[in-house]
Amino acid sequence: MIDRVAYINHDIDDAIRAGVLDPTDLPSDPIVSLGDTGSKRIDTLVHDLVEHSASAGEIVQGDEVGSAMARLREFMFDHVYLGRAARAEGERIETVIRTLFEHYAAEPPPGIEGASEAERVVDYLAGMTDRFCIREFEALTVPRSFA
Repeated sequence: MIDRVAYINHDIDDAIRAGVLDPTDLPSDPIVSLGDTGSKRIDTLVHDLVEHSASAGEIVQGDEVGSAMARLREFMFDHVYLGRAARAEGERIETVIRTLFEHYAAEPPPGIEGASEAERVVDYLAGMTDRFCIREFEALTVPRSFA
């Protein structure tokens, strides 16, 4: 749940910074409920989780905040993760991920654990932020003298 809180909000910031989204593109109801900045949304979501989980005895969200987060997540899938810009960049994204996978399969970084070598590498790649992924790809493919 906390991972979802973090990735949705950081991905919104990344999409805005990349020009994939304009802040005015975001659906208004979830933004009104959760906050108009990433830090406000995360604060609202975390406080809601703490308050509702304490009384429920398990990790739960309140109805209003949970619904707002679900609508924001759906928006991100429709407009960013599976949207036009992502589809247009699909081949280049695949090149980045494939290059990193092949590199880490041949030279696994220390500390990654899992059932098989492929699963360890996939888990490692899945945990990367976008910026870290690009830095790693550039370190492997761009000559140092060009950087």
